[in-house]
Amino acid sequence: MNILIVDDSKEFRNAFKFMLMEHFSDRYDEIYEAENGEECLKIIKNYSVDIIFMDKQMPVMDGIKATKIIVDQYRNIKVIALSFHSELDDIKAMLEAGARNYIIKEEITPDIIANCLNFIW
Repeated sequence: MNILIVDDSKEFRNAFKFMLMEHFSDRYDEIYEAENGEECLKIIKNYSVDIIFMDKQMPVMDGIKATKIIVDQYRNIKVIALSFHSELDDIKAMLEAGARNYIIKEEITPDIIANCLNFIW
């Protein structure tokens, strides 16, 4: 499986990628990165991606709009939302856009990621 991390924070992408490499190296082949929804769409046109960890709030194109497009055009790709926003309206917006799950960034642990991966596979 190939993973795409979409987040406007390079520091977050690096930390999240490190966690995936440290705990899940046997479950993926490639990890790609994008800093916004528009860049994400370009990557999935050119590379095979199975799971996208998508930030909700980003410049250029946010995670809600990108998730709607992905769910509509790439039904085989699973989107898991990531955000610092824990308000019900934010969670609801991403889930209604088609995200399979919503993880609050402050609560990310290897166990939570493992449960998400097990749930969608």
